[in-house]
Amino acid sequence: MTDFRVPKPLVAPPATERELVSCLRAHGNTPHGEFGVLQAALDVAAFARIQTNEPFPDFDGIIDQLNELARDAGDWVAVYDSMPPAEEQIEWLQQVVVARGGFLGATQNYDASENADIVSVVENRRGLPVSLGVIYIHLARSCGFEVEGLNFPGHFLLRMKSEQGAAIFDPFNSAQILEPKDLRSTLKHFHGEAAEMDLSFTRAVGDRDVLFRMQNNLKIRALRESRLVDAVLILERMLLVNPGNGVLWQEAGLTHQRLGNLRAAVLAFENAVETMQEPALSVRVQTLLDEARRQLN
Repeated sequence: MTDFRVPKPLVAPPATERELVSCLRAHGNTPHGEFGVLQAALDVAAFARIQTNEPFPDFDGIIDQLNELARDAGDWVAVYDSMPPAEEQIEWLQQVVVARGGFLGATQNYDASENADIVSVVENRRGLPVSLGVIYIHLARSCGFEVEGLNFPGHFLLRMKSEQGAAIFDPFNSAQILEPKDLRSTLKHFHGEAAEMDLSFTRAVGDRDVLFRMQNNLKIRALRESRLVDAVLILERMLLVNPGNGVLWQEAGLTHQRLGNLRAAVLAFENAVETMQEPALSVRVQTLLDEARRQLN
């Protein structure tokens, strides 16, 4: 059975920068099985608005909507005599998320940044596979269902597990269950006809990885549009949750360097050297650090 606990009811994020920084750091230290990915996504979204001086949305209203959906999801015990098979669990979630909640994949303006922002997703009822996946994960766990994100490239997928077996489903396409042939066609759709399945693509990923994949969507869009300041802000909030990630520190250093923020770049590269786990990468970052120090002097 799953080692994840049923999540606590969601609460509105703190309203001050200091409280939010503390909150995000606490998420980073939360044990694996207790990490609340939807709560963390909401807190990250609140901090993003502090960073950019944007007004807070009606977080109380958003929280009420999501907690009501979680209560609706928990009503499965009145429908089934015992824990249903994975396929029926997915069907139940489909009724809650799609039929009652109205959440669907953002087929129009797919690349818009709002589709990777959990607040906008709740307000618009449209999102990317990973942002919708965060909602499915929370609601599934609220039912005591065993769900996990997958390492599938280009299109985030989920797997539901039960005593009778497991099933993979697509949160973007109304929780459609995917057979092996569907996985292969999905892969080819995003990566070309030459792409072939690999066992690593259906490997489970942790909930923090799901949160980072969601933030990474925002970062990639910012870099693609040459919004380097936005990319730095996204990296800053990712590092609050995971300050031991050397790769993120390296990315922050490179982005600061492109902006001409050499002191910030040096500091980021120094942290990258200290936290990078791969020796070969540490050597590479040391070279970047030495170069940034020369530029600074």
